[in-house]
Amino acid sequence: MSAATPVRVRRPRRRGQFAPRFANWIMMVISLYWTLLFARWCAWVLAHVVGDPNGILAALHWWLAWPFVLIPGTARFPLLADLVAMTVTGTVTLGLLGILAGWWREAGARHRR
Repeated sequence: MSAATPVRVRRPRRRGQFAPRFANWIMMVISLYWTLLFARWCAWVLAHVVGDPNGILAALHWWLAWPFVLIPGTARFPLLADLVAMTVTGTVTLGLLGILAGWWREAGARHRR
């Protein structure tokens, strides 16, 4: 018998190393998506200023927040789709970041032992 600890105990968990990189990636994707939502709103304003509310800018406006424009009432209140999109994606992001922070903290606690 060897006095060395088993390999399984010595090997760190990969999710602790993966968590900070994935958290940064999630924040980059969410900021890009929210930038697209802002661009969507700008396209809507520009379409109405130009006087072509059913043209290519309106189509772009619809596609940039596609799943959220299917909510009833978004035709009358176009900002509603953006608010729902930001709320849903923000909630999902906070949940994922909380899980990743727990993994990172758990890996840090194991590393300090």
